[in-house]
Amino acid sequence: MPRLILISLSVILLLVVAAAILVSLLLDKEKVLELATEALYEETGATLTVDGDIGLSLFPTLGISLAGAGLTMPGSEQPDLQARSLEIGMQLIPLFSGEVEINAIRLDGMTARIESTEEQGGVDSGKLSDEQLDAFYAERRKAMETGDAAGAKLVLAVPMALKVKHLIITDSRLELVAPDPQKSTVIELLRLHTTDLNLEGKPIPVELQLRVPGKQVIDVALDGTISVDQSTQVATLEAVNLVINGVAAQPVKLQTSGDVDISRQVADLQLTLDLGETQGVGTLRYASFESPQIDTTLQLNLLDPALLALAGPEASTDVSTGTSPASGDEPLPLDAIRLIDTRADLTIDEARFDAHTINNMHVKLRAVDGVIQVTTLTGDLHGGKLNLQATFNGKHNIAKLNTRGSLTAMDIAAALAAVDSEPLLTGTAGLNWQLFSKGRSVNELVAALSGPVKLLTEQVVLQEMSVEEMVCQAVALTNREQLTATFPANTKFHTLSADIQLDKGKALLRPLRAELPQIALKGTGVFDLLSQDFKASVKATLSPELEQLDHACRVSKRLTAIDWPVNCKGNVSTDPAGWCSVDTEEIIQDLAKNEGRRKLEKKANKLFKKLFK
Repeated sequence: MPRLILISLSVILLLVVAAAILVSLLLDKEKVLELATEALYEETGATLTVDGDIGLSLFPTLGISLAGAGLTMPGSEQPDLQARSLEIGMQLIPLFSGEVEINAIRLDGMTARIESTEEQGGVDSGKLSDEQLDAFYAERRKAMETGDAAGAKLVLAVPMALKVKHLIITDSRLELVAPDPQKSTVIELLRLHTTDLNLEGKPIPVELQLRVPGKQVIDVALDGTISVDQSTQVATLEAVNLVINGVAAQPVKLQTSGDVDISRQVADLQLTLDLGETQGVGTLRYASFESPQIDTTLQLNLLDPALLALAGPEASTDVSTGTSPASGDEPLPLDAIRLIDTRADLTIDEARFDAHTINNMHVKLRAVDGVIQVTTLTGDLHGGKLNLQATFNGKHNIAKLNTRGSLTAMDIAAALAAVDSEPLLTGTAGLNWQLFSKGRSVNELVAALSGPVKLLTEQVVLQEMSVEEMVCQAVALTNREQLTATFPANTKFHTLSADIQLDKGKALLRPLRAELPQIALKGTGVFDLLSQDFKASVKATLSPELEQLDHACRVSKRLTAIDWPVNCKGNVSTDPAGWCSVDTEEIIQDLAKNEGRRKLEKKANKLFKKLFK
């Protein structure tokens, strides 16, 4: 018992002495600042400077508050960050053993400036010539090959000795300063809170709220758990949740987990995506010094570009050009495409492209140096099977497009309904194509499309138009009679096919072939891809069986000997009833010529017989 009393008295005495020392320290703020500065330097390698007031506290922790504080990281010649106020709290007990444990660091009103030099990635490639673009790609590949070691050295130079119980940053901003002020970026750090900050691989809960100001304000919220192991230079993400507002009409929600190799700047992540109606899962690998830089496999239930539209009033107008993004005359975004280095394998249950929907879509693509190569694109389109390959080459200033593929057994009525067009045709259609184009805008690419397209159909019915009645009216006119029968309102084709040649924005029908029970059609035509105007001239060959439809439609030898011209002209948006008509004037002229020729041949035949008699 006396020994226990003696130990207790010794502890009390020690605490009294410690309190006296600490009280004396409180009277010397400069000494405390020196102690805090040394501790911060030892723990983080950062140098602390103070331009404002200094505040001290003893309980519950030894704390120091600084106004107008600045922190300079190793190698910097000026403060890397400045703060309106900085508070640092240290545990009391470890101080007795000479150890420093930071209980909390609180930063408010911080401004951090990061100045960047003009790098290849920041070059406006739209201002380069084709030769300069080739040099740009070569320099970027060289930088990637030599950048791995440099990147690792840069990361390893960052101070790694760090242990903080609480890190809280509020009302702060990060300024990414580029040589071109137009390319500088400001990120507002509304709040950052981490607990148990360490580099020993132990879990670190993180909460983050930031904002990117501008015409389109972007808000980001993050929460989750990470761990950083100094010895392996690996950071591990555990169910980190990310919510982004402002980049799309609806919030973008991401959940990710995986490993990040800090020294190699490589991240291997698992992703879960939630964007309104769209949900997806997959994997993503990001490697700063590898090609592809982004390698992803993703499965989506829905892909709808409309969901990716920007939120807010700026979404409807391109501010830089003052025109609608859908006009098609804007320059292609080649500068952005040239920065993409990606390989993707996408499986999409439903992909919407304007009025058309592709189900069970599978896409494999590779994009690098401005070239996007789609090696596989398959899916179900309007009941048919789509299979295509394409290469978009935006490597130089005039983009080139090559595509080939097929679409089999497409439901024609479904395709027309998708574009809000009247169901003028029913049946199925198949297409095969091999096309090439080049240009600087979408409309230029469409206008320059060239190559063959082959169209084959089955069981095609032309709705609300009777080709037989139209032809029979012309036949009855030549017979000087009137039709009395009632004709079907629609036209059923036995066969309908076309060889189409695209050239300079026009689809040339060379030829168009169609067969009805008593009529054969063959003709040529042209369709303007941009204006959607068309013009066609079709010759009809008549069969004597036409008389079965109406007695006034009987066809004699003199009528079957001529080609009956059917002329069509109009726009796909107009009433189809006025598209086509039979040129009866030309028919009468042909009949007169044939009749004159017949009489002349008859006279010649009589004369020939007389001569031989």
